[in-house]
Amino acid sequence: MAASGTCPTPAGGSAAEPAAARRAGDGTGPAAGSGLRAAWASARWWVRQLAGEGKYDAYLAHHRAQHPGVEPMSEREFWRDEYAKQEANPGSRCC
Repeated sequence: MAASGTCPTPAGGSAAEPAAARRAGDGTGPAAGSGLRAAWASARWWVRQLAGEGKYDAYLAHHRAQHPGVEPMSEREFWRDEYAKQEANPGSRCC
């Protein structure tokens, strides 16, 4: 039994070692690379959205949800349709 005013030693660590240092995400455990992977995935998603590459993925998700059983356009057909819409309705673009 622990003396009054002290806590028993937690499993996997010593009493002198702070709890934060024993956590998996502290940069030294097996999950050390997960923060880097998450940052890379976020950056990749952001660049894809900025470049418009995520439009086809969004189209597929919408098509699956709203039109089940109907074959979606291929990616090539989707982009032809998308560019045709942009040419027909240029809006406020620079060129």
